[in-house]
Amino acid sequence: MKTGYSLITNSKFFLLLLCSSFSLGSLAQETSTCAENLRNAQTLFDNGQVEQVPAMLEECLRSGFKQEEELSAYKLIIQTFLFQDRNAEADSAMLSFLRKYPEYQLSPTDHSSFVHQYNNFNVDPVVQVVFRLGTNIPFLTFIDPKSLSGIPGEWEYTTGAVNICASLETKFALGPRLEVNVEGGYSQLSFTNKEDFQRIGIVNYSETQHRIEIPISATYNFISFGKFTLYARAGAGPAFDLSSTAKKVSFVPGDVITFPPFKSPDISRIDTRIKMDLFGQAGSGIKLKIPRGYLNFEIRANIGVYNQVLRGGDSAVQLEDYNYKDDDFNLNAVNLSFGYTQIFYKPSKRK
Repeated sequence: MKTGYSLITNSKFFLLLLCSSFSLGSLAQETSTCAENLRNAQTLFDNGQVEQVPAMLEECLRSGFKQEEELSAYKLIIQTFLFQDRNAEADSAMLSFLRKYPEYQLSPTDHSSFVHQYNNFNVDPVVQVVFRLGTNIPFLTFIDPKSLSGIPGEWEYTTGAVNICASLETKFALGPRLEVNVEGGYSQLSFTNKEDFQRIGIVNYSETQHRIEIPISATYNFISFGKFTLYARAGAGPAFDLSSTAKKVSFVPGDVITFPPFKSPDISRIDTRIKMDLFGQAGSGIKLKIPRGYLNFEIRANIGVYNQVLRGGDSAVQLEDYNYKDDDFNLNAVNLSFGYTQIFYKPSKRK
């Protein structure tokens, strides 16, 4: 039984090895055949026997060529059509070439017929789509401090550096350097206020907002060096509040108070926050050119226009039990983000 089992196992292993070798051999043969087809097609073209060239390369263009081989095959087909005065087919082949390689740069080794055909076409970036991910660092500006005691005590606002933000932006060129941008994004903003209430205790208040921001802006690419470009941004847009939550507000009595500290559950502040804010935006960034797009890093400042606080909501009454009353404030943020830009091109023949 042991010997039979060993024979069966060895047989299965041998068959698996044989199948793998056959598959790898077939793949190598297919690659080798396409490379040979390209060499044979070039020989035929050099000898003026161009009739068979497109058919010889067509199958390998669908699958089988490496990139450099594919570039050479496209060029050879285009030159063949031009040699035969099949201009419509040469145009079609050039469009296919430019859709696949929209950022191709002419080489000194390119044949003059290919160069002439290439120069008959435009390759314009139709739209750029940018995905960004980063963090917000909020900061507040104050219209009017408030306190339940009537006289505001000492207070200290702080913000955390980890507030997730993400956005998707579309960019349209208005000129060689100027672009107009429409963006939609999610933004988290959180801050904490530590307030001395009548010098008898400390109120700790933390709030987190989640909102959708839709800025419209313009970017200007003002200097390039190598593959890097520096740019500036300016714009404005609305921000819509999805939720605002007070996180475990607490009151810590001072030395003269005998009762223990107390803490609230999470309290929704949506009834005491404006539903829509407007903000101005300014920033700058740097982007690195990569195939068909960019990698970029950007810093922005978003400056809120409206007072965030609505008076008289139920949550404001709840927080009075913890000796807390909202200050009137505007909500602003510094935004730091990394992004990836995908460029979509549209090749067309010059008129």
